[in-house]
Amino acid sequence: MVVLSLSNLLYPTTTANTAPNPIEIISITESSSTSVEILFNSNLSKKQLSYFVINAAVDPSVGMPKNIKKTIKIKASGLITAEIKNLNPKASYEFIVSAKTNKAKMINSAAVEYSPLSNLMDLLSNLPADWGNPKPIQLPTPAPTSTPIAAPAFTLSSTTESRTVNTAATGFTINSTGGAIASFAINATPPGMSFNTTTGALTGTPNTVAAATNYTITATNASGNATRTFTLTVTAVVYTVGQAGPGGGTVFYVATTAFSCGPTLTATCTYLEAAPSGWNTGADPSLTWATNVNNNRTTTVPAPGAIQTAIGTGYQNSNAIVAQTGNVAASSAAVAARAYRGNSLTDWYLPSRDELNQMCKWARGITGDALTTLTTVCTGGTSNSGSSATGFVDNRYWSSTEFARNSSEENIARGQNFDGGSQDDGEKSDIFFVRPVRAF
Repeated sequence: MVVLSLSNLLYPTTTANTAPNPIEIISITESSSTSVEILFNSNLSKKQLSYFVINAAVDPSVGMPKNIKKTIKIKASGLITAEIKNLNPKASYEFIVSAKTNKAKMINSAAVEYSPLSNLMDLLSNLPADWGNPKPIQLPTPAPTSTPIAAPAFTLSSTTESRTVNTAATGFTINSTGGAIASFAINATPPGMSFNTTTGALTGTPNTVAAATNYTITATNASGNATRTFTLTVTAVVYTVGQAGPGGGTVFYVATTAFSCGPTLTATCTYLEAAPSGWNTGADPSLTWATNVNNNRTTTVPAPGAIQTAIGTGYQNSNAIVAQTGNVAASSAAVAARAYRGNSLTDWYLPSRDELNQMCKWARGITGDALTTLTTVCTGGTSNSGSSATGFVDNRYWSSTEFARNSSEENIARGQNFDGGSQDDGEKSDIFFVRPVRAF
């Protein structure tokens, strides 16, 4: 038997019976606190019936009331009404209608539970004092619903680009073709360029030579991500003799094979560039090789010395000369050359013997094998002194190369006469002209 609940207290007069029995209780209606009227349906024919029996079994938790049994000695089919009296208004009952056939067989309806309406009144009389002013029920706030965002999709304004180093790139912009994109990412950013994680744009100036490199761009939103690939190639600038160099001077030597260069000869270069005419706010200055202090003019330069002669070695020679205590730009050719800052570059220096020879051949307009063959001394050609392109002086220029490292030649350094092209040696106290160069 089912325990009394609020639901069957609230609705005591109508109880459905869906059991597929030939006997079915249609409703139980309270006549008074101690009696009910039962309406049931019988599908049995009169010939089959002997009589009906209504059993009301009481809820055993009540204890005192007894079960009620009523026999209805009628033979009928269809809807039948019977009244049951002497019910306990405090108890709950379970009703079953049975039919006895003429073959002494009992056919039972499904059981239906019932509680008198007075039980509900008692239940209400025992409610808490504040039952009439209940606190509002706080229902959970439903999660907002929205249409799912579509997965991202996009195209690039360009998928490949080739630029020479230190030239502004076009890069690419994004064209979204799917759901709104929340953010962008790139697997790596080309040196010198920048990537915008909000717009996905790649902009800037690549500053490092690189072969064709693939960059992966990823667009992301709450529904997923999508990727595209951009290929960038950064090529080196190819210079020719006579072309403007990156330092604002003029390229005068192009090597067929890269040469060692830099302050320690650990870098690799292909070109030599001469400072422009007027680099010292006028004609090329004439200076001594070393400043007249600490025997700088009569002794060799301390290790590593300034005896290098080859293309690319003038930077190392010049640094060694500058390191001698007391050498200053006003009276030292190497210090003045190293102090030059054409196009804000700091790697200008006094050329070595072979670098000076190549600059002399270019200044005299020598071409062909005589220009490119390093062992060919600057002879022939026509001096271009005074021209707007170079403005060399028809006189002797200093190199950064000392003559030798024995006691009888410590005061001698290499020079070259741009008038006839001959390589002239001079004492370090002599005054020669100065033109800085740089390798790159």
